Amino acid sequence: MENINPSTPLKHLIAGASRGIGRSLADQSIAAGHEVYALSRTPPQSMPANCNWITGDIADPVSYLDQLPEQIDALTFCAGKVVLGPLKRLRPEQMLEAYQTSVLDAFTLIQALLPRLSGSIVLFSSVAARTGLPNHCAISAAKSGLEGFAIALAAELAPKVRVNVIAPTLTPTEMGLAMVGGEKMIPMIESRHPLKKLPAVEEVAATALFLHSSGAASMTGQILKVDGGMSRAKLPG
Repeated sequence: MENINPSTPLKHLIAGASRGIGRSLADQSIAAGHEVYALSRTPPQSMPANCNWITGDIADPVSYLDQLPEQIDALTFCAGKVVLGPLKRLRPEQMLEAYQTSVLDAFTLIQALLPRLSGSIVLFSSVAARTGLPNHCAISAAKSGLEGFAIALAAELAPKVRVNVIAPTLTPTEMGLAMVGGEKMIPMIESRHPLKKLPAVEEVAATALFLHSSGAASMTGQILKVDGGMSRAKLPG
């Protein structure tokens, strides 16, 4: 695989780019001089400048493939529905929805783009994939599946394409805050993390941009945990 100079513009496709980490990544990638293609089901409230925005269903690549370039140097998959709830109330269709939006949609998109892909793929998991958390059965199962898919994919696509995963803890996005009951819950959640902080949206997006750069040219099949130490460092007491 040819190393990519950080100053070399990439053709960067971001799936799930309308809000949160995906939108921050689009903004950072544009600022870095990359040619950004942003894909989402609905257009954003404010359209970023110098961005090729595509409105479409990730699970139906045929409907938007003709709007994408013939070569994609970087693919970031930020999509996926977070399904939470206690086991006794979870329905089979909720388990399937979590798997569909996290794993099958990523598989469908990558398979459709395979002839065009070079460089790097970044997928998004969750700290919950490897850390037992109450009410996370659906999303933990789905993201664990995504991590297994990514590791196998890294082996299959090497050396042409690198594949890495980011597994963040809760990030204070609109969706993340809604899941935990709003900003008033953040101090309590932060106290459970060794670093006593949650990663900013921009920080997680910057990690993805790094993984697409030449600075990460020897990294593939890796799962980076941007989680304030939650999954590895045990708090005293």
